Amino acid sequence: MNTRNILSLMAAGLLGAASLASCVSDEPYGSGQGELRMKMVVNSTLTRSGENLTDQELADKCIVYVSGSKGLLYKYEGVDNLPASLFLKSGSYVAEAWTGDSVSASFDKKFYRGYEPFEIKSNETSNVVINCRIANVVTSVSLTPEVAAAVKDYKVTVGHSKATLDFTPENATEHGYFMMPNSDTNLTYTITGTLVNGEAFTKTGTIWNVQRAHEYTLNIGYNGSASQPFGGAFITVTIDDTELVIEDNVVISGAPVFSGVGFDINSPLLAEPGKFERRSIYVQALKDFRSLSVHADNPEVFGLPASDVEFVGLPDADIQSWREAGISCTTEMAENGSYAARFFLESAMLNKLPKGVYTLKFIAVDGNAKKRERTLNITVDDAGVILVESPWYDIYAHRATIYATVANPAMTNPGFQYREAGSAGEWTKVNVTADGANLTATLTGLKSGTRYEYQAIADGYVNPSSMYFTTETPFTLPNGGFESWSTGSDKALIPSASGTVEFWDSGNHGSITLNKNVTVNATDLFHGGSTSAKLQSQYVGFSFAGKFAAGNIFTGAFKGTENTYYGILDFGREYNGSRPVKLRGYAYYHPGTVDYSESDSYHPSIVKGSKDQGIVYIALMSQSIEMHTKTPSTLFDANAGYVLAYGQLLMSEDYGSSSAMREFEITLEYRDAARLKKASHILIVGSASRYGDYYTGSTESVLYLDDLELVY
Repeated sequence: MNTRNILSLMAAGLLGAASLASCVSDEPYGSGQGELRMKMVVNSTLTRSGENLTDQELADKCIVYVSGSKGLLYKYEGVDNLPASLFLKSGSYVAEAWTGDSVSASFDKKFYRGYEPFEIKSNETSNVVINCRIANVVTSVSLTPEVAAAVKDYKVTVGHSKATLDFTPENATEHGYFMMPNSDTNLTYTITGTLVNGEAFTKTGTIWNVQRAHEYTLNIGYNGSASQPFGGAFITVTIDDTELVIEDNVVISGAPVFSGVGFDINSPLLAEPGKFERRSIYVQALKDFRSLSVHADNPEVFGLPASDVEFVGLPDADIQSWREAGISCTTEMAENGSYAARFFLESAMLNKLPKGVYTLKFIAVDGNAKKRERTLNITVDDAGVILVESPWYDIYAHRATIYATVANPAMTNPGFQYREAGSAGEWTKVNVTADGANLTATLTGLKSGTRYEYQAIADGYVNPSSMYFTTETPFTLPNGGFESWSTGSDKALIPSASGTVEFWDSGNHGSITLNKNVTVNATDLFHGGSTSAKLQSQYVGFSFAGKFAAGNIFTGAFKGTENTYYGILDFGREYNGSRPVKLRGYAYYHPGTVDYSESDSYHPSIVKGSKDQGIVYIALMSQSIEMHTKTPSTLFDANAGYVLAYGQLLMSEDYGSSSAMREFEITLEYRDAARLKKASHILIVGSASRYGDYYTGSTESVLYLDDLELVY
């Protein structure tokens, strides 16, 4: 039997956590903050000559990290996914960027890295430029005329412990690009060839202590006689070490940034008829503006000449016409080298508007073709207190935040009242937080999946125009108590009653090929019902024909194998977008001493003789993930952009006991991206050996899980 075939079928059973560091902004916006704006620059004509990636591809491949004293805070994949700005607490940070192709050795694939420490000061903007210089060690070959006369053919092989490159007469002008392994600090070279008299020669050497962003040129000379060459003895090599300097800039930057001057552009501009003041909107960009335009759906109400105007390149006569109508635009270069524009909205134009709700759309495109739009809502109303619609991300299962604006300063004790929609019950009044004319209240104790009605009020005043919201519906984990089990067509044990994978799956589909299930239904220990899930790490195979496999369970499905040797997993199940606070459940974990370890280079602390670790983690995601155990880069990454919320429980000691399971709660930490989109998939993973992905763990480690539920 082919040993490799056996091992490959078990690969999908190794479900530890490949990369589980939390990437969460756990410090809310507030006082003591400053703003960060970033620009990426990829440098050096030398390193970009013959580059196989376009500027856009470099931007798409770019991964940007922002770290603080607590570690990684943000990770963005693709420059277009960078926010226009970040708000951070005052302190010291580091911005880092990687882009390109990271390979051990290549003549055309290069990798770029940028690293820039910066400070954030309260109420100030920090503009950080990350110069992404080449991260490779670069080599080249130069032959003197004497060598050309004495040598008939040659090959120069340069490399490290992982890879080599061959320079020959056909590619003598190429540059070689190396990513150095952590264990290597030197490059070695071997020069072989034949002299004109037919004698073969060999010369070897070492380029010591190489540094990335340096080019090492092997200058090959000859100081012998063509009639008495003595092989390689007369071949000379000198090394030129040149630091690669910036020779051109390819700018990769975020889109322009909009802000209201003296007001929040994301909130409605509100006033009574005829009571508006002149307003302006500020725009910043990292390169000069290619387009600055305004769009009005109903220009006749505003008294504008047309629905659309493009201010960049607009003739003076038209500029004057639009200014007289009530809209103008100016541009300037800011002191920090960025570019700024300002749209002005004259009070005379705004005060023509009758009662109602209106919109103006502002569009800015910079010289890097980065585009951003902002829509300004304008509300004209003579009501004393006016409701402002709550965004979806402020409505949860049992609480909601609502907003209003005080239009008449004479109103006393402005606030809110609410009740279930469609009911004739009493209104409930709530306390509010006031920030000038803006009112906020958080309603708690709400029923899930329920529609509510609310109104703006004040002493002796009720605005009869109601608004509505519907609270989220909790998601119930199918078979969260692990009571239903069956055997699939491949004889693997499945956590479902139907004989097919419905919500949960495991690596049993791989281990069953050797008549073992690493995850089973247990009746010897459970919390509720009559069974639990028992995840037992074990060695699966015979003698040398086997592998360590972690006991595991996950939401998703084992899809099969590729190239015979490697498993394919679909991580994540469809989800309703709700936002729980925690994952609650019951567990018993017993770690053994690691007796199988192939992970020293990944996790040096988890080696033979150390104590194993168990893990349970949950992620709310914007997509499902197809994992290929053949390719480590496809393993789940808790810091990836598709992860909207994450939490984990690590266990390195006994948790609970063999006679009583212990309750656990995993708090979900939500990323800023969770305010932009709802989760479409949920991932829950349990593993008796955290680093089972790397065939590492203990055959004594066991994890029992039962009664998993989401807490709202």
